[in-house]
Amino acid sequence: MATLAERLNSWFADAATADTVGRLREPSTSEVAQAISNDPSHDVTISRSYLTALRNGSQTNPTVSVLSAIVKYFQSRDMTLPVSVSALINEEPPARPAEPQEEWAAALADRQVQSIAMRAGQLTPELREQLLSIMDVLDDSKKSPASGDDKA
Repeated sequence: MATLAERLNSWFADAATADTVGRLREPSTSEVAQAISNDPSHDVTISRSYLTALRNGSQTNPTVSVLSAIVKYFQSRDMTLPVSVSALINEEPPARPAEPQEEWAAALADRQVQSIAMRAGQLTPELREQLLSIMDVLDDSKKSPASGDDKA
């Protein structure tokens, strides 16, 4: 898992642009700190030394406003890496809940589930109700701790 410093340094590398002779040049730490501090859209000021400390890993817990200001700077650049606060602090994006249709499709892909469903479909409503009761008992028995039969 990459550290904040490693991800921040990869953003600096990704933000590199060609200079007058065609060499790729990363923005300097001073340039980035100054651009962040001079941005009128927020009230964050950041020193070159603090940004250097973030880049070398000696500072590891910046405020959300500092992170947001850094993200805003890099979002204004032509980047190939994802640029967001969650990408910078390496949070996994929240998993989206599965759609009910996806859950059904996944369950019905199993042959045994298909067989049970087909057979249950041929039962009377009363027998289906009994089958559901049996399945509830089986499901509950998986959740219950083992009985106290293992006495010494």
